[in-house]
Amino acid sequence: MLAEIADKIRRGKRLHADDGLRLYETDELLHLGKLAEKATFSRQGRNVYYSINRHINYTNICAMRCGFCGFSRRPGQPGGYVMEVEEVIALAQQACRQGATEVHIVGGIHPDLNLDYYEGIIECIRQRCPQLHIKAFTAVEIVALAAKAGRSIEETLGRLKQKGLGSLPGGGAEILSEEYFHKYCPSKPGPQKWLEVHATAHRLGIPTNATMLYGYKESYAERIEHLLRLRALQDESLARGKGHFQCFVPLPYINPKSEILNSKQFQMTKIQNSKQEKAQMGQPEHNCTTKIDILDDLKTVAISRLMLDNIAHLKAFWPMLGVNVSQIALGYGADDLDGTVRQYRIVEHGQDNAADNLSVEKIKAMVAETGRIPVQRDAYYRAI
Repeated sequence: MLAEIADKIRRGKRLHADDGLRLYETDELLHLGKLAEKATFSRQGRNVYYSINRHINYTNICAMRCGFCGFSRRPGQPGGYVMEVEEVIALAQQACRQGATEVHIVGGIHPDLNLDYYEGIIECIRQRCPQLHIKAFTAVEIVALAAKAGRSIEETLGRLKQKGLGSLPGGGAEILSEEYFHKYCPSKPGPQKWLEVHATAHRLGIPTNATMLYGYKESYAERIEHLLRLRALQDESLARGKGHFQCFVPLPYINPKSEILNSKQFQMTKIQNSKQEKAQMGQPEHNCTTKIDILDDLKTVAISRLMLDNIAHLKAFWPMLGVNVSQIALGYGADDLDGTVRQYRIVEHGQDNAADNLSVEKIKAMVAETGRIPVQRDAYYRAI
């Protein structure tokens, strides 16, 4: 099975939906990893990228009610918070003093926040930290604030760019299937709207990332369709020669009700959705409700690398994959480890989130142990 697909890749032929499904069916995990690793080496050599960055989640109050989200709180619900603009700016300034080159700002869909709030964040960071790249606001946030301001998506993105927005993160894509959105996040703007926001950003010269939340009730066919829709949009954006997807980030679903395993080792957990995969990995039983589903993670990283032949970078996002799995994923097609992160709240690591960062030394050691070359990058994947 893999020999036929490998030959297709070698001849420069694109993989199609049936190829992707066959890759998910294979038991030849190491061979699959080698195919993906070879594809990465042909693009990036042995470089593995990281940045000194900080994530800022300005509110967890959200009007959406997605079935898979453990981060959000309804308005008035205990545990909800919203930062003042000055609080966000203070965190950005602190990150800048600590050597960060990028801030990543996202939050819930707060019903009371207007365009002035978002523009104020961007404008103030740009004024006080002019060298700091601002990656901010998912497509879902853009749709919500544009609607509230009575403006088009293009006008809203244009205003934010003028204030200092540098790029968009890829969150909110979930699984780009109309049926999936209807079942599991019906109040969220659908897949077509997510694609529209990113297409508009690209036309305006704003680079973006793309994500896929996998492991929450979707089928393999839906995962592959998701990848193909991203690939199609990237084709269009590259043809225009302006903005485009810089990086793809596969994100494993983590059950918010699961037990958190040893946060000091950054072991992320999620519901195992395949007893067969568990048996293949030889996983022992544990006295908790979750299993670490490494096989599915590595397969998804590798398959994404092979299907997305026009997106340059693939990120192993360690706050969700875990440090150890992210390191292994470098042998399955990943070439980016995100960065130092600091205070990523979307997935809680413990009561105080204290373990939510990596040092540059740790990242470089992780990469070196795999025989690859750690490269600190800026927001546009230029080596620093």
